[in-house]
Amino acid sequence: MLKYTGYIRKIRYYSESSHYIVALLEVEEDQELLTMNGYMSNFNDYDKYAFYGDFEIHPKYGQQFKLDHYEIVLSTDEEEIIKYLSSPLFKGIGPTQAKYIVDALGENALSLIKEDKHHLDLVKGMTVAKRELIYEVLTSNDYDQEVTQFFMGHGISLRHIGIIQETYKEKTLEILQNHPYQLVEDIDGIGFKTADELALKTGGTLNNPDRLKAGVIYSIKQSCFSSGSTYVLYDEIKKAFHKIIYHIDDEVFDEYLNTLVEEGRVIKEGEYYYDEELYESEEIIANFLHKINDYPEEFYDENELERLLDNYQDKFGIVYSTKQKEAIEYFLKYPMMILTGGPGTGKTTVVKALIQIYRTLYPEDVISLVAPTGRAAKRLSELTGLDACTIHRELKWDLHKNSFAMNRNNPLSSQVLIIDEFSMVDSLLLSKLFDASRRVHKVLFIGDYHQLPSVAPGNVLKDFIESQLKVIELDEIYRQSKDSGIVQLAHQLIHQEVNDLSLFEQYKDIHFYNSTNFEIIKNVTTIVKKAIKNGYDQNDIQVLAPIYQGVAGINALNLALQEIFNPKNHQEEYRIGQKVYREGDKILQLKNRPDDDIYNGDIGVLVEINRKDGFEYLEDTLIVDYDGNLVEYTSKDFMTFTLAYCMSIHKAQGNEFKIVIMPVLNDYYIMLKRNLIYTGLTRAKQALFILGNPQAFLYGIKNISDSKRKTTLVNKINQNKNVETYEESSYNQELKQNITGFLNDDETV
Repeated sequence: MLKYTGYIRKIRYYSESSHYIVALLEVEEDQELLTMNGYMSNFNDYDKYAFYGDFEIHPKYGQQFKLDHYEIVLSTDEEEIIKYLSSPLFKGIGPTQAKYIVDALGENALSLIKEDKHHLDLVKGMTVAKRELIYEVLTSNDYDQEVTQFFMGHGISLRHIGIIQETYKEKTLEILQNHPYQLVEDIDGIGFKTADELALKTGGTLNNPDRLKAGVIYSIKQSCFSSGSTYVLYDEIKKAFHKIIYHIDDEVFDEYLNTLVEEGRVIKEGEYYYDEELYESEEIIANFLHKINDYPEEFYDENELERLLDNYQDKFGIVYSTKQKEAIEYFLKYPMMILTGGPGTGKTTVVKALIQIYRTLYPEDVISLVAPTGRAAKRLSELTGLDACTIHRELKWDLHKNSFAMNRNNPLSSQVLIIDEFSMVDSLLLSKLFDASRRVHKVLFIGDYHQLPSVAPGNVLKDFIESQLKVIELDEIYRQSKDSGIVQLAHQLIHQEVNDLSLFEQYKDIHFYNSTNFEIIKNVTTIVKKAIKNGYDQNDIQVLAPIYQGVAGINALNLALQEIFNPKNHQEEYRIGQKVYREGDKILQLKNRPDDDIYNGDIGVLVEINRKDGFEYLEDTLIVDYDGNLVEYTSKDFMTFTLAYCMSIHKAQGNEFKIVIMPVLNDYYIMLKRNLIYTGLTRAKQALFILGNPQAFLYGIKNISDSKRKTTLVNKINQNKNVETYEESSYNQELKQNITGFLNDDETV
């Protein structure tokens, strides 16, 4: 291993999250600047370092010094010490004061101060404040070095070091050395396998009690997230536990499960076992509903409301149905309501009207409009003319800390909360939103319960409906939509009235083409080329598929569609793994990036490819335009996006497109479920093309065999006798009959 001593002179690249650095070094052993890459934290231009590592040949950038570990070198040269102590690192310590320190303590001044800060008491003109400052600066990097060297010394990947240090701060080393399994509970994105690898590399044993407890907790969480449930049963935990820890018998497993229950880290109610956070999420949601239901009925001038409604109808040429008027009036009068309905039933019109009327009647109230995805929020904003944002943005989510700035102690200023695409909202996220909504006295939930439930645990919309919270379902198709085959097909699916493909022959906007797996790409590209000739572009056309691999999978379709929409011409292109990206490509974001205000499922366009030049761009950079929001991607981010010409139905939820093309094949067994097909086809606004096997399609729209998500939110909501419920009118009974199949149709993650 080689050693170089010197200074950092130029930072080419640095990641705050991972602490990865590429820098130019000025070293004593060489007259030329040295390019180094590795992991450092809290470095500066004034400290002298000893760098340890070896040279490597980078396939693109040539020879570089690969940093293994480093340490700060305390100079013993008196002139260097004076220069160092009078640097900007030590504010208020000038050359004169620095010379006094050297005169009093000599060439070993720096090491003496680190050894005991009271050595500075011997220095002329030294104050307590200056003494503390000097000592703090000299010792500030020690801990970071220890943490980094701990990782390196045990051969542990440094990719999580940033978020670990951010979480534990000065306790980082203690946690890593003594409680590594704590990472599983505290840090989102670190699973049992990562923590277990760290623990075993640092001397942990297979029978370590912390290991077995962490295994149990992880098994509960994993079972919940894989099933979408908020609790699990004993056999489910045990099965998941034995997949990661093989050698422990059931008696020992029982012992540790019961211990965790006694410690309150696992919640047990009857036969149900909960992750603590998921249990609390249901409690928070139920308590919020109990609280908001206590708000009194609001009284307003009914004549004024009638006048406002008449004016609105006249202005926009609308005649509201009885149910639409009921929705507007109920929203104004009562604290909470669920507005649901399939496509073409006028949800949009109702929401726009009730917001405008409410603002007229109550101009001082602050209204928060939120949605689970960026596209859904943008659509909500366009619809209402008001600012709308994602729930994460509203709560000011910090990705690195995995925490929300808006919370119980720092609540939102809003009095009214409107949540769109509510079927996509999970229990954990909703609890965070409700926790920060202490000032809210009115909530409107907007969603289509026939669509897919949330990816994360919970089935909140279903549970709210089953709890007999007020639901107004708009089921009358607007006149503008009566000629739409897309709307008619969706409603026939809702009422289980599709027995053959005859409906596709009655409407011009829905089409079914018999296709085998091997014909899908040819038929998709034929449809796309015709659409382009008719004036549509890549933003208008969306292909939806359920799987990534195979001849008709997402990857293969994206490759074929890229050659149509954005073939190789003279534009820049960039290879990432097996995929080639070109300027002009349609891009899908796969992970939340709250700092850049883009989220999982957002769609943009790759507008610029910039290769490392050492000046403006320190490393290869791709720039994607998300509706005017330009976001830069470097190597660490390259796996967080993909081509978006074809995407999954789950990713498309919350979006709408003029044309949707959707293969439905026997091989897509995971897709052959009604709520998935319904969600996919309702993404289309003007035209829908279904390609595949008729029998597969008919089987899928009748298939409601998904396992039911297990939640206890309904019980928690109804535990409070003061919660208002609603009489089972003939309408409500009919509603429950209509939705029974869909409410139990929950996509397993």
